[in-house]
Amino acid sequence: MKQVCFGVDIGGTTVKLGLVSREGELLDKREFPTFRDLGATFDDIADHMRQVMAAFPDCQCVGAGVGVPGPIVDQSTVVHCANLGWENVNVAQELSSRANLPVKVANDANLAALGEQWQGAGKGCRNLVMLTVGTGIGGGIICDGRIVAGATGGGGEVGHMTVPFHSDWQCGCGRKGCLEVTASASGIIRAAKAFSPFKEMDKVTAKDVYDAAAAGDTNAQAVVGEAAAALGMAAVTISCIVNPEVFLLGGGVSAAGSALLDPVETAFRTCAFGPCADVRFALAQLGNNAGIYGGAALFFAE
Repeated sequence: MKQVCFGVDIGGTTVKLGLVSREGELLDKREFPTFRDLGATFDDIADHMRQVMAAFPDCQCVGAGVGVPGPIVDQSTVVHCANLGWENVNVAQELSSRANLPVKVANDANLAALGEQWQGAGKGCRNLVMLTVGTGIGGGIICDGRIVAGATGGGGEVGHMTVPFHSDWQCGCGRKGCLEVTASASGIIRAAKAFSPFKEMDKVTAKDVYDAAAAGDTNAQAVVGEAAAALGMAAVTISCIVNPEVFLLGGGVSAAGSALLDPVETAFRTCAFGPCADVRFALAQLGNNAGIYGGAALFFAE
């Protein structure tokens, strides 16, 4: 009987749920809205699990790995989840009691990194760091094949490293000068709107800024160059602590491809510490499925 596992990625607006085999094959995937009510959310996830398993009667489900956007302790409880309004919710207990399955929980960015390590761009690596560059900046650190979550679930929150850029700009966390302030899509847009033509535009995206930089706009080039420098500097610091084999860049801004990846790698190599400099840079491969694979990896990759 084929062993399978659910990977579940609970977001602020949608839940992504997939059934993954021990061999890493994505057998089924579905996406549905996240309810604002906590109980209704878990009821709905359990219902979808039962529907999926009914279509795979010859498979044995060993559990469910769940990603949640917040710090997780003991692979079970989310301490604070602003997007969902959850405080100290034992996600493992809530879902396990409804689905009658073992449940393990991790921060969603950490889970995406684990998914990339198991079946994505980091396959074959035991030590990697993933930087998820989107509206904010998330991160996941995998050391010796395991997520680094830390004592209170704050491990891997690289977006809140302090970097010497825009030290007067306040981050959503309440502090100033975080990496996220400069290098996220929001930070790139904020910096670009100080210049024409962006300050005259009602809506600006990070893609607009990267497109303008590629077309030769010097102000746009300065903005994306600053973001790359901040990411490269953060990578230098991280490398001195965990010494990864590979840095992966994911998230919406990674759609810029080499326009993001190359200058980040260049900034890193300019000041990397020698013993930690032999590291590969690559784009993440699994996209929105990374958290699903990561959830399964909590059971299958250990």
